[in-house]
Amino acid sequence: MSKIQGFILYRIWYGDVLVYLGRTKQPLQSRIHGHLFKKPMHRSISINLVTKIEYAEFQTEADMNLYEIYFINLWKPPLNIDDKCKDELTAHLPDVEWKIFTTHLWDKWKNEITIMDNEYQMKKQEKMAKFEMDRIMRDKWRTGEITEGEYYKYLNSSDSQENVEIANIDELFC
Repeated sequence: MSKIQGFILYRIWYGDVLVYLGRTKQPLQSRIHGHLFKKPMHRSISINLVTKIEYAEFQTEADMNLYEIYFINLWKPPLNIDDKCKDELTAHLPDVEWKIFTTHLWDKWKNEITIMDNEYQMKKQEKMAKFEMDRIMRDKWRTGEITEGEYYKYLNSSDSQENVEIANIDELFC
């Protein structure tokens, strides 16, 4: 697919639900990448939920901006927050031609996001395990099962190495 750039509106679907409508003057592929990889100034979109992305091209920036607000208020996509009014439109604009957006990078992006998500989950689990171990050691100190010195030895050890293996905890108190 050739580089899609100009005055572009795009819409993102989860199943048969239009969830987001956006505009861009940058290359569409770059803009979509920003949504999927949660870049600043991009609405976060889940690559695993996306079933279709469509785009429409406009001759002027003014047309693009007008149609963006019009379509947001016509369809009220749930991920669009700005420019959405509570009341209904009374004006009508002619429809535009929507084309399907595809990229040969989609599977690569999906794999990258899966790896990032797995790393995030692992780090989250490690933090939770560390938090739980800290709580257990604090309780042991408070109940007198370990001395204050042993407790601080644990804290110093866990501070000096990011990941204390549970199997090595016993070594701290020998």
